[in-house]
Amino acid sequence: MSDQEVQQPADGYRAVPAQLDLPSMDHQILELWKRNDTFRRSWEATKDGKRWTFFEGPPTANGHPGTHHIEARVFKDV
Repeated sequence: MSDQEVQQPADGYRAVPAQLDLPSMDHQILELWKRNDTFRRSWEATKDGKRWTFFEGPPTANGHPGTHHIEARVFKDV
Protein backbone atom coordinates (compact mmCIF):
# COMPACT_ATOMS: atom_id res chain seq x y z
CA MET A 1 0.00 0.00 0.00
CA SER A 2 1.37 3.44 -0.90
CA ASP A 3 1.56 6.41 1.45
CA GLN A 4 -1.57 7.84 -0.18
CA GLU A 5 -3.66 4.69 0.22
CA VAL A 6 -5.44 4.03 3.49
CA GLN A 7 -7.74 1.29 4.71
CA GLN A 8 -11.49 1.86 4.46
CA PRO A 9 -12.95 2.02 7.98
CA ALA A 10 -16.10 0.04 8.77
CA ASP A 11 -18.19 3.22 9.10
CA GLY A 12 -17.76 3.99 5.37
CA TYR A 13 -15.49 7.02 5.74
CA ARG A 14 -11.92 6.90 4.50
CA ALA A 15 -9.26 7.78 7.01
CA VAL A 16 -7.23 10.82 6.00
CA PRO A 17 -3.44 10.41 6.03
CA ALA A 18 -1.43 12.88 8.11
CA GLN A 19 0.44 14.09 5.01
CA LEU A 20 -1.49 14.69 1.79
CA ASP A 21 -0.07 14.88 -1.70
CA LEU A 22 -2.67 17.32 -3.02
CA PRO A 23 -1.30 17.54 -6.60
CA SER A 24 -1.41 13.75 -6.82
CA MET A 25 -4.95 13.69 -5.47
CA ASP A 26 -5.95 16.31 -8.02
CA HIS A 27 -4.56 14.18 -10.85
CA GLN A 28 -6.35 11.11 -9.49
CA ILE A 29 -9.67 12.97 -9.38
CA LEU A 30 -9.20 14.34 -12.90
CA GLU A 31 -8.38 10.84 -14.14
CA LEU A 32 -11.51 9.48 -12.43
CA TRP A 33 -13.60 12.19 -14.14
CA LYS A 34 -12.06 11.28 -17.51
CA ARG A 35 -12.58 7.56 -16.97
CA ASN A 36 -16.22 8.04 -15.98
CA ASP A 37 -16.85 10.78 -18.56
CA THR A 38 -18.25 12.78 -15.65
CA PHE A 39 -18.39 16.21 -17.28
CA ARG A 40 -20.25 15.08 -20.40
CA ARG A 41 -22.58 12.90 -18.34
CA SER A 42 -23.41 15.82 -16.05
CA TRP A 43 -24.42 17.87 -19.11
CA GLU A 44 -26.49 14.97 -20.44
CA ALA A 45 -28.22 14.44 -17.10
CA THR A 46 -29.33 18.08 -16.91
CA LYS A 47 -29.87 18.98 -20.58
CA ASP A 48 -33.66 18.99 -20.28
CA GLY A 49 -33.69 20.60 -16.86
CA LYS A 50 -34.59 24.11 -15.90
CA ARG A 51 -32.03 26.69 -17.05
CA TRP A 52 -30.04 28.30 -14.24
CA THR A 53 -27.23 30.79 -13.76
CA PHE A 54 -24.49 30.76 -11.17
CA PHE A 55 -23.79 34.18 -9.70
CA GLU A 56 -20.71 34.92 -7.66
CA GLY A 57 -20.95 37.85 -5.31
CA PRO A 58 -19.04 41.04 -6.08
CA PRO A 59 -15.56 41.39 -4.60
CA THR A 60 -16.55 44.81 -3.30
CA ALA A 61 -19.81 46.68 -3.13
CA ASN A 62 -18.67 49.57 -5.29
CA GLY A 63 -15.37 48.82 -6.98
CA HIS A 64 -13.66 46.81 -9.65
CA PRO A 65 -11.93 43.55 -8.79
CA GLY A 66 -8.24 43.84 -8.04
CA THR A 67 -5.50 41.29 -8.53
CA HIS A 68 -5.78 40.38 -4.86
CA HIS A 69 -9.38 39.20 -5.47
CA ILE A 70 -8.20 36.90 -8.24
CA GLU A 71 -5.37 35.63 -6.07
CA ALA A 72 -7.79 34.72 -3.29
CA ARG A 73 -9.96 32.74 -5.71
CA VAL A 74 -6.96 30.86 -7.07
CA PHE A 75 -5.57 29.90 -3.69
CA LYS A 76 -8.90 28.76 -2.27
CA ASP A 77 -9.02 26.13 -5.03
CA VAL A 78 -5.41 24.96 -4.76
